[in-house]
Amino acid sequence: MKKPDISFIEKTFLKDEINNETIQFKHFENEYIFDSHQSHHEIKNCLFEGITMEECKEEDSYFLDVVFQNCDLSNMLFYACLFRRVQFINCKLMGTDFSESMFDQVYFKECSCRFANLAFMKNKETHYQQCDFTQASIIETNLKKSTFQECTFHQCELQHAPLYQIDLSSCDLNNIITTPQDIQGAIIDSYQAASLIHLLKVKIKE
Repeated sequence: MKKPDISFIEKTFLKDEINNETIQFKHFENEYIFDSHQSHHEIKNCLFEGITMEECKEEDSYFLDVVFQNCDLSNMLFYACLFRRVQFINCKLMGTDFSESMFDQVYFKECSCRFANLAFMKNKETHYQQCDFTQASIIETNLKKSTFQECTFHQCELQHAPLYQIDLSSCDLNNIITTPQDIQGAIIDSYQAASLIHLLKVKIKE
């Protein structure tokens, strides 16, 4: 996976740039943005560091070579956006809505994705490392080129999102909400089988 190109970026204020149709080669740090509703943005070659976005929306926008680091994007709406060569590092994404968006060469590391909505997505190459998907929704989403390393799926609803040949052996699958059809062919460790046995609707004799 190619890393985002954020060379030659200029430090400036997001509040001064956010209404521009195109934002490129910028570094934004330690700002609070409230109630910003944007659409058809092009955001390229940018670093967002320590940014908090509250009650904000981005619709039909394009993110290329962008890094979000130590940001709080909880409950933000990214509707029908395209993310290409984007990284989310140690971000709060609680309740963040990515529905009908696309990830292409996107990397998530140490992110809290509790209650996040990743429904109806057409993803390409996407990597998740040490992320928490507790009570998140992953519905009607293409995970074919996704990887998950040391992620948590407590009460995560994963429906119509096949995990065939996806390695989940390092993940916590306790109380995952899925179907036999979706979990079929996933790669798991032997110790994880007990947390998935209920999907077979069998009774374990004591």
